[in-house]
Amino acid sequence: MITQTQIKGKLTITRKTPILAEVTTSLRHQEEVWNSMEQETSQPEKDVNYDHDLLRRRTILASQFQALPAYGSVEFWNLIEESQLKLALPLEVLVKCIRVAIAREDNAGKKRIFEMIFRRTQGANEYWSLQILSRIHLPSEERCMYAHDLYADLCERVIRALHDSRRQFWEENFKHCLCFERKHAYQAFMTREGRWYNQHAHESGTRRIPRSLIGRLDQPVQYANGESIEMDLVDEQAQQALLAVEQHDLPLLILNLPEKLRSVIWLIFWEGRTEKSVATILGVSDRTVRNRLRKALNLLRTVIETEGNAIHG
Repeated sequence: MITQTQIKGKLTITRKTPILAEVTTSLRHQEEVWNSMEQETSQPEKDVNYDHDLLRRRTILASQFQALPAYGSVEFWNLIEESQLKLALPLEVLVKCIRVAIAREDNAGKKRIFEMIFRRTQGANEYWSLQILSRIHLPSEERCMYAHDLYADLCERVIRALHDSRRQFWEENFKHCLCFERKHAYQAFMTREGRWYNQHAHESGTRRIPRSLIGRLDQPVQYANGESIEMDLVDEQAQQALLAVEQHDLPLLILNLPEKLRSVIWLIFWEGRTEKSVATILGVSDRTVRNRLRKALNLLRTVIETEGNAIHG
């Protein structure tokens, strides 16, 4: 289940059902049902009459859109929020309705239509995110966390695409466009996580260190003769930051943080809770906890560095 809130003009997705639930055959069934129900108006024909079939599909979608009741009427919303797939409007028609809502500046209506689109595609997209990540070697808990983030990234890309009126093909073939977004969402996600190798990438650019390598920096180095030695890593900047922290009343700085950020800091660093546990306590997603933690640490770092520079000249 996905709910949407609007904060400072940005649409935010909040998941109420965690993706960490075990994948069952029902998700695979939802994928198959979704594919079959969207095939008539969404799947491109592969025969020589493709152009004719494309024109026919455009005509069908246009007639369905023109046959809709007046925008905003009770009958209109009954059709938009039809729960039975066999009676529901094609997703391409819902895309057109979203763009009508955007043109009318009807944010509430736009969110209702977005909710229907994500409700109808959620099962298939969650199944896709878990299946595509099963190709790489990851611990099960980490794979579930990756799948959660990948699904959220895909939703964000879909939202941006549907807001862009220049991307007209979403109104003609939703399935094809969604597959395109899945491909690029996966590539961008794996690149960000340091698990995507692109031989054409510019080597001199900034690259993220893979998480698997970061986890080994604090581990003893094992030699062939059985001896081990601990790496003594000295970070001068970190040492200076530590000296700066000693000049502060850190709890006082934390108390001055906004309440949402302060609660995350206390729960993680003072109570020793995990991100998942904090997310359950606060009633938010793991992704939201990580975002708040990063923002809180950045704020604290800025204050400490500013005052540290004043102390050390």
